[in-house]
Amino acid sequence: MLLGLLAGFLASSLGWQINLIVIQRGLHRGRIAAFSVGCGAVVADMVFLAIGFTGTRPLLNHPEWWGIIRWVGITVLLVIAARTFFIHSRSPRKAIEVTKRNPTKNFLVGFLVVATNPAVFLMWVGILSLIRANFGQAGSIMFRDRFLSGFLFGAMAWFAPFTLIFLKKLRKWTEDNHPFISKLSAVTLVLVAIFLMICERF
Repeated sequence: MLLGLLAGFLASSLGWQINLIVIQRGLHRGRIAAFSVGCGAVVADMVFLAIGFTGTRPLLNHPEWWGIIRWVGITVLLVIAARTFFIHSRSPRKAIEVTKRNPTKNFLVGFLVVATNPAVFLMWVGILSLIRANFGQAGSIMFRDRFLSGFLFGAMAWFAPFTLIFLKKLRKWTEDNHPFISKLSAVTLVLVAIFLMICERF
């Protein structure tokens, strides 16, 4: 379980792409929306981990699927970037916040951003292969359940204080610079999408 805690915390804290979206959503839609995005990302990671523990051969034997999934992920990033640039970059008082309190939609954003990134899946496959090579009990159901439970708690140990405490202070500090920060976030997401188009091939 301790190994899962460490993996969950590090994966969440070092996932700059999803954290960037969390910050953007938190500044525009509030802390609950930001937390929902983080939860969606964690669930996607846990789905990849569950697949990795049970067997990845069916997915690895069909690399053509990943090309389709990759383009879905690129589209999701570009849509988020466009909304951030043209809508969320307005000042908070002028922004349209019809879906502000829609945790399901924000959860789905976090889930799709991670679930449609084949690089994340392959990363977890590599990590789980390393774990299996060094821990003899890694193939047991008990180990899997403890690892996934620890991963969940480790991820929440990052996203809970990050969204519910840090973002509250950040939102006050960046209130006057909100439009600029939103536009910067949008440009960064576009650059990530371009990187996925050019550099990642599966």
